[in-house]
Amino acid sequence: MIEISKDLASHERVMVIAPHPDDESIATGGVLLRAASARAPVRVLYLTDGENNPWAQRATEGRWSIAADDRRRWGARRRREALEALNCLGIPSEFVRFLGFPDQRLTDLLATAAGEAVVRLAEELRAWRPTALFVPSLLDRHPDHSAAAVMTQLALAELEREAHPGVLTYTVHGPARLDGRIVRLQALSRSEHEAKERAILCHASQLRLRRHFLTSFARGPEQFEPGFPTGAENDAAHPLRLVGAGREKWSFTLRRSLLLTVRRPTLLLIAQGNGERHTLSLPIPRRVGRSRIVQPGGGTIVGEVSTQVRGGRLVLTIVSPHLRNADFRLAKLELGWDRKLGIFDSWPWLCFGLPAGSPSRSPIESAGRLPAYAQL
Repeated sequence: MIEISKDLASHERVMVIAPHPDDESIATGGVLLRAASARAPVRVLYLTDGENNPWAQRATEGRWSIAADDRRRWGARRRREALEALNCLGIPSEFVRFLGFPDQRLTDLLATAAGEAVVRLAEELRAWRPTALFVPSLLDRHPDHSAAAVMTQLALAELEREAHPGVLTYTVHGPARLDGRIVRLQALSRSEHEAKERAILCHASQLRLRRHFLTSFARGPEQFEPGFPTGAENDAAHPLRLVGAGREKWSFTLRRSLLLTVRRPTLLLIAQGNGERHTLSLPIPRRVGRSRIVQPGGGTIVGEVSTQVRGGRLVLTIVSPHLRNADFRLAKLELGWDRKLGIFDSWPWLCFGLPAGSPSRSPIESAGRLPAYAQL
């Protein structure tokens, strides 16, 4: 067990990446309290305003129909709540940045406009130069949280030869998988517990439906995993398996089931290497044979997929020049109904290989370097 000492070093430069307002308080409220106490430089980076939060908005405002203006107003409210919560944790508003990415659509950004979002995140990392970076886990079942993990890994790869921070990942929406390498914040004092709970309660827009869930984070220690977990490729319950990767191709097996047949899954692939990043979004073919992969929107043919059946599994072989020289590969099985219904992912991302970075230290390798205040 590794523990974050009570006295956080003042020379640490702390950055917390929060997909939505409230994640900063429930996942890292104790860290922020100790950073403020040590007068360590802090940057809290919100990827979205949490504006697309319809059930909480309906329950809180007593309305059914929610228009675009209502969502914008809700997002502005959640921004104000976040600043109030941070004030309870001793973090001034000038230490906060809101990037304004679309709520509930971070995975879509990865599929359609990953370049712009990743570049903006890389700019924030380059400008702040954190030594300790707290970010959601790749295994978090909320799609915005896992997408935030992917974006951060890609952004760290953009930093090339620059120094990379020690990374600690947090899981808000389980199930959590901590491979015995748990970093735990030392037990909070009574005053710290109370301050963290006050911060959580500042997010009043979220309390009508989730008060017990949110306040439960104020009672126990904060737990993190050093570095980015490599995904769930060894998870026997995951239907997707990588069985081969060549110069320009990936081969997967997909366990066949009625669920996957009915729900029309899509395979999202991200490849990065030699300073280039490519994304493919492929509806899983229902028939055995070959078909072209067409780039969404542009209609450009970017590859080919062949499909065959072996026992109870579908074998997919994807060939595309976009995969050439990629040493960092991610895959996610998307179910369209999940996104329409606003529920959590059925399965987490799979991660294969390392992100491209400096020759001497890749982001994942450097992620194993813990912040100075993490003690054995």
